[in-house]
Amino acid sequence: MTPAADITPLPAGPIRARHKTAPAISVVVPIKGHPVLIDDAIASVQREIEAGTIQRLIAVNDGCEYAETIDSLTAWQEVLGTRMKVLHCANAGLSAARNRGIAAALEADADLDAIFLLDADNILVAGAGAAMQSLMSRHEQADWFYPDFDFFGQNGHYVTDREYDLLFHAQINLCEAGSLIRRRIFDAGIRFDEGMKRGYEDWDFWLSAAQAGFRGKPAAQPLLLYRKRPVSMLSNSHNADGELRRYLETKHAWLFNTPKLLALEAARFPRFAVIEGQAAMARLLTDPTQRREVSIDELERQIMAHFAEPFANHAPQYIVLLREGVSARLTESRLLRSFFWNAERRWARANERPQFDLFYLESSAGGHHIANDCGNPERLADGVVIDLQAIRDLITGDDEDSLRRIDHAPSEFSIASWGLELEGMSPLELKTASGPELLRSFLLRLSRSRFRSALAQRWEWREQGGAIDRATSVSIPRRVNAGGIVFPLLKQPGQRDIGFVLPIFDFGGVEKVVASMAREFQQNGYRCHLFVVSDRPIHPDGWALQAFTSVNWMPDSSAIDWTGTEFLGTAEPSWGNDVEKADMIGLLSGMDVVVNAHSGALHKVADLLRRRGVTMIDHEHLLERSIYGRNYGPPKLALAYEYAYDLILTCSDALRRWMHAHGVPREKLMAVVNAPGYPLPHGARGLIERRGERAADKPLRVLFMGRLDPQKGVHRLSQIFHSLALQAPDIRLTIAGGSVVDREDVDFSFPRGTQMLGPVRGAEALTKLLLDTDIMVLPSHYEGLPLSILEAQRCGVVVIATDVGAMDEAIQHGTTGFILPEDGCEEAFARQIMLLDADRRLLAQVSRDADRMARDWSLAVAPLLVWLNRREGGPAAEEEGVEELDMYRSIL
Repeated sequence: MTPAADITPLPAGPIRARHKTAPAISVVVPIKGHPVLIDDAIASVQREIEAGTIQRLIAVNDGCEYAETIDSLTAWQEVLGTRMKVLHCANAGLSAARNRGIAAALEADADLDAIFLLDADNILVAGAGAAMQSLMSRHEQADWFYPDFDFFGQNGHYVTDREYDLLFHAQINLCEAGSLIRRRIFDAGIRFDEGMKRGYEDWDFWLSAAQAGFRGKPAAQPLLLYRKRPVSMLSNSHNADGELRRYLETKHAWLFNTPKLLALEAARFPRFAVIEGQAAMARLLTDPTQRREVSIDELERQIMAHFAEPFANHAPQYIVLLREGVSARLTESRLLRSFFWNAERRWARANERPQFDLFYLESSAGGHHIANDCGNPERLADGVVIDLQAIRDLITGDDEDSLRRIDHAPSEFSIASWGLELEGMSPLELKTASGPELLRSFLLRLSRSRFRSALAQRWEWREQGGAIDRATSVSIPRRVNAGGIVFPLLKQPGQRDIGFVLPIFDFGGVEKVVASMAREFQQNGYRCHLFVVSDRPIHPDGWALQAFTSVNWMPDSSAIDWTGTEFLGTAEPSWGNDVEKADMIGLLSGMDVVVNAHSGALHKVADLLRRRGVTMIDHEHLLERSIYGRNYGPPKLALAYEYAYDLILTCSDALRRWMHAHGVPREKLMAVVNAPGYPLPHGARGLIERRGERAADKPLRVLFMGRLDPQKGVHRLSQIFHSLALQAPDIRLTIAGGSVVDREDVDFSFPRGTQMLGPVRGAEALTKLLLDTDIMVLPSHYEGLPLSILEAQRCGVVVIATDVGAMDEAIQHGTTGFILPEDGCEEAFARQIMLLDADRRLLAQVSRDADRMARDWSLAVAPLLVWLNRREGGPAAEEEGVEELDMYRSIL
């Protein structure tokens, strides 16, 4: 029967009084199941004890069932005497055995400096104790030392990472448990996790030490000989790798998160090298706003050193070569981060790997556009993106004659291509060196490099083993994002990032709301980012993008095809395979808050992002109605994914009540009631106040502003305008909005003389139009809470609308406007307009009342800011903000 206590009790404290001239080291050996092999391990320790370099051996019998183990330990105790302490314990696992040994070592020797952990089937190399003492004396800042390995049993030798880095320790366990550990780690309370009995407990131990601020250092030599067998506890751990990694990632969430890993990558292993124009310097970067410069000579050296010894030398994974001025134009349009994210994604997701990827940048007359495939045009590209492997293939597999033709257009090489068109962009100077010309020059430089001979050398006789190819640094942050490409955004201390996700940004009502909310968030200290999940154009519209630090595309056309599974009569997009989902997680996981504004694709990863600690908010605007009178649209899909969101916003109180009635918990709903969709231009307030000075005998000005489609009641509008033209020919009729009247199959028309302005964009133009209007009509079949009404009222325009959506939240009938029943509304609209034409005093009074009721976005967003500050641990909410939230709750 195994004893429960020590065979030989030993006094605590040092063995002998001595002047401490060298570090004091003890060895801890846990034992279970190796009754014969333990003799070799202890003998190797005895040799170092006799040499005076190891102070004591602590042997922990972890409930070994073999009597031979006790016999062996008893015999060794007689040999080593007080220089060996033996513990006999009930089996509790390897972690518990190590912890007991550590505690005994610390208790036995008050002057102990370090502990070496040795497994019972391994042995110390000759001179290991002296090597350990030397390491500790020469590297006082290092907290633990991990050795290289020479195997016996099965042949093998490998080196470990030559420079400890926490980023790579998040990828694999760089450090064997058989390492030398300074006492200060144990004094800080770091111990092995006794709940981990299937392996990786040593990995967990090192990460716990790293969390406390400790760092390891390679010994760069073997300190033990490792017995290698086909099957071991470690190989069994590898079989459970996925489960054990998930445990580590949960326990060490401080490390396994996108911002932390991205910061570690950016600090030492920049992802991109950018060569722009004929400059003699290259920019190394992960986040394009934080970069350092190196000479082209140094970049050449880094790349060739990496090719020669990839496990010791890093070079940026992607080389980006740009025509002069490209990055400045992308920066001005806030699209620089999007460029780098899409450039990396294209390489990682290419069905057929190209030799390089061409990029084209053009000016656009209207909106920003993205093209996923530009073909192989005759024009030389403005940029080229290529990765390290493609560079190596080209400089080692192609002769110089081939490389000299790399700038031909169309290209003779296997290429991919994409491009951007930017509204208002000043044209690039095409006389400057193109991307392919810069690539040709750089590849020829590498192919002739004085370092090229190093590629034929082998610089380590040991295999890489525990060392990691430095090029894999780019993939480590992807791991916590299901393999998704990670958005290149480094966090700033005290700075919170909020991402707004939309399927399109064509500057309709939803887009105006998002832009207005972003403006308020920016003014309250957030960094705002716009993400458009489709390949549709982005329309800047002057002020709309000003609040966004970055503007980004995930240009997947399937994200808005709406051919997927239906829920309550509303179809999802077909988008959403595993790779697409992973990339969206990578795109958004660096945000503190994500607001979904009608992106059906985002619903599919919302819960996964929420589980990663991102605060998820859904914002619903419009419940649509089919020709059969049935409700459908984004709010229906939101009901399906309600569980994935922390909060659901609605543009009106009516929509909030509808969503609550359909199953969303009251506490999860907040109405952020719409306000005007753009800021008033400077000086407009005075013009609004003087609009009543207009002579009463002037012809009435009637406006429709919106899309000419069935939802907006375009057939009703046609009848209303024809009726007005017959009754009062002097009335001026105007339509501002996207027109479908040129289509051959339309079955409606407008009176001759109707002004068709087309879409009116920009705050100046919209304000001027509204100041030149008396009445705005909106005979819609369904609505949310239209911004056009609020914008018109702010300018003193009298609005007449059908009784749909949340019209009554913006219009008090007869006071700030008029709401008419849908049945027979065409005659009612014309009749109401004629009454106001006849009673200009009433028209003026309603105009003044409407102007006084104008809403404000700062007031609308205040409850949300208070909610976020409380949830996110931001600055204490202002007293007025708290009162606003309390007022909001009282309304509910």
